[in-house]
Amino acid sequence: MPVGPFAIYLNCNARRVLPDVVKQIEELVSPDDIFFASTPDDSDQFAKTILHRRYPTVFTGGGDGTVVQLINSLWKASLERPERPQLPAIGVLSLGTGNALSLLVSSGSAVQDLKTYVTNPSLDTWTISLVEVDGRLFPFASLGTDAELLGDYVTMKKRFGSGRLKPLFQNVGGYFVAFLGATAPRHLKGFVEGRNLRVRITNLGENAWRIGAEGAKGRVFGPGEVLYEGPVIVTVAGTTPTFGYNMRVLPWADRHPDFFQLRISNVPLAWSLLKIRNVWDGTFSADGLFDFYASHVKLEYSDPVPFQVAGDVAGTRDCVEFRVVPRAIRLLRFI
Repeated sequence: MPVGPFAIYLNCNARRVLPDVVKQIEELVSPDDIFFASTPDDSDQFAKTILHRRYPTVFTGGGDGTVVQLINSLWKASLERPERPQLPAIGVLSLGTGNALSLLVSSGSAVQDLKTYVTNPSLDTWTISLVEVDGRLFPFASLGTDAELLGDYVTMKKRFGSGRLKPLFQNVGGYFVAFLGATAPRHLKGFVEGRNLRVRITNLGENAWRIGAEGAKGRVFGPGEVLYEGPVIVTVAGTTPTFGYNMRVLPWADRHPDFFQLRISNVPLAWSLLKIRNVWDGTFSADGLFDFYASHVKLEYSDPVPFQVAGDVAGTRDCVEFRVVPRAIRLLRFI
């Protein structure tokens, strides 16, 4: 059977990759063009096949981790080929939990987006930059409380998410349970004991800028200058505005393709919670919040801190470098 005009990469472990959804997809797409991944290693092998077959478009079914895994596998496979083939456009189907990337480009209905494309293949794409850390690309990442909360959520989901509380851990409510049950008490104990995390952030690229009102460039920082040194609760970097559940954490992240947005927060957690609506819609502002446009930075922490990449727990770090990869990938748009 000839190769179709697009491929579909499905994460068999994704929450909404259910038998009825797969059946509907199989009614629209040839089985030869569907790749079912059950382990991370499958991604590397399938990426090589996708590039070899020269699919102009590949859809991903899963959460942000699924999308990022395939992008990195395609990137790696492209680097291994002497002709450096162009990466296919990525269609992100909303079949995961947070779905930060799909919320930027999708109608929200995976099967409907696919039907729309089959009926009228779209050439409407959004080219986005990504950030590189240790040879891996990602649209957003964080160190500190946000990543700590994600780790607590994963731990509690494994412990309680298979019984009566399972529905709770399949939506944003599970994060509030993890925050109140684990993250917040730990921070309160740390506050009482006088623990204080600090970070030093150095600009290793060309000029970087402090971000002012409405995303305007403010003070400029030259190569080697320290952007920030002091106490920190959360550090966030990315090239897309939203995290999962459409939380607009980095409102200016996609404004300049040659830079990522870097946000440093030392705002007390209690105040952030009181202003959660503003945090969610990207209008939050407070003393202790610092934003920058940068292309390459080094972050050095006083102690190891939790690290998350595109919604996946990534251990702890006391030192990390972020570097922008301009115009790295094209995403199909359905909105």
